[in-house]
Amino acid sequence: MQGYKGHIGAREGSVLLFAVLGSMLFLQYPQYLVDAGGPAAWQVALLITVFGLVFALPIVALGRRFPGHGLAEISLKTAGPLLGPLLTLVVAVWLAAVTMVALRNFTETFVITILPETPPSVLVVVGTGMALFTAYQGAEAVARTAYVLLPLIAAGVVLVLIFSLPRVDATLLFPIWGYGIDRTVLGGLYYASMSAEVIVLLAMGHAFRDGRSLQHSSLRGILLFGVAAALTVVVLVGIAGTPLARQDPFPLYYLSRLVYLGRFLQRTEALIVMFWILAAAVRVSALLYATAISLAGAIRLPDYRPLLFPLAMILASLSLLPKDYLSVLTLDRNWVRPLGFAVLAVPLLLWILALIRGKGAASHDP
Repeated sequence: MQGYKGHIGAREGSVLLFAVLGSMLFLQYPQYLVDAGGPAAWQVALLITVFGLVFALPIVALGRRFPGHGLAEISLKTAGPLLGPLLTLVVAVWLAAVTMVALRNFTETFVITILPETPPSVLVVVGTGMALFTAYQGAEAVARTAYVLLPLIAAGVVLVLIFSLPRVDATLLFPIWGYGIDRTVLGGLYYASMSAEVIVLLAMGHAFRDGRSLQHSSLRGILLFGVAAALTVVVLVGIAGTPLARQDPFPLYYLSRLVYLGRFLQRTEALIVMFWILAAAVRVSALLYATAISLAGAIRLPDYRPLLFPLAMILASLSLLPKDYLSVLTLDRNWVRPLGFAVLAVPLLLWILALIRGKGAASHDP
């Protein structure tokens, strides 16, 4: 594809996916896990990881079968000139919705916690500008940005969790299976759509050096996210208990406000805010790039960059339509997340078509 420079290795891809998924832990998503599993929220997180790894297998298979190709090229080769672009367009529309929700999510987070007098439109414009600049540079720039920033973000979050451990009451993590094994498993399956954002890697599949790099990136990224989510909700529930953990929409911010080591270390929520900004920049940049590259492939444009600015402006405008934060949560929980399963079905369908039609490297098809 024209307008693309550089390549992504397995390490950068893993970090990129972990950054995209892990940044959700700054938002209301741990609250979802607690709501589904109660004291067993950490088990819901592990189930999400298992289901996510299973759902990622068709993406891994496509990456191995079509090395150096992205979603748009794979769809065209396997599903033909009519169905292929349509399937890519479905993914592009869903990614656009996720980008819009992510942009408004982080905006509302800042407004509610630290900038109550700031109009959301100002923060949306700033966030969109940052994402637009990074996405314009291409997949390698997005991945390298995540690779540079993630250690700083992860170190800050780990420190907050470590300093919160003395407050953990292990009895709050019982009973095992929380509200019941059936509800816990169903909750894990329902929220497994959180891992649907692994489609971002397939969208930029042309940037990976080979199919093995895409495979390692997909599986490692989901696994790292699962471990991070489980640890976060363990500390959250162990400190706040299930009732309060179900109500607090910003768990890491809540935990950071509890950190107090005399005069040596306090008010660590200021650091969490900085990490919020970095995580938001990486997540929105990756989602915006994946949306633009998928949309360009769906309408058969040779370069995604002419679409970036108008797409960013449209998504920024749409992100301001929900009247309040509760509307954003409802949109995400009741619509965007469930539709993630439809997006995960696209790689599965493409893989089946590739097997039936004998397309891809396994059949020596160019």
